Amino acid sequence: LKMPRIYVRTTEKSKWTEDELKTAIIAIQSGRKIREVGRSFKIPEATLRDKIKANNCTKIRMGRHPVFNEQQETSIADHVIKLANIFFGITPLELRHLAYQFAVTNKIKHRFDEEKKWLVEIG
Repeated sequence: LKMPRIYVRTTEKSKWTEDELKTAIIAIQSGRKIREVGRSFKIPEATLRDKIKANNCTKIRMGRHPVFNEQQETSIADHVIKLANIFFGITPLELRHLAYQFAVTNKIKHRFDEEKKWLVEIG
């Protein structure tokens, strides 16, 4: 058996939460200095200025955008679980085939390569 890998964060970017950002903006609006609030909440000063200027408190998602929304992911997961319950488990490669077919069938914009070579390269 292999032990699961433990994720080690490699960047200090975007370590703050959305709630911390909202609290920091409220602190700035109540009269505290941006630089002081940035240091105390560990949020970059430039980020605070940008969020105040844009009047936007949401945190930007880092990384790639997901292909499927939560409902679609749940649908795929339920299907895979149903297959496993009838003793027809699928391999990771078959799961990728299933995800591709699901995206194409439902006309979902995706980043999968249209050629068959992606199926070989990923597997």
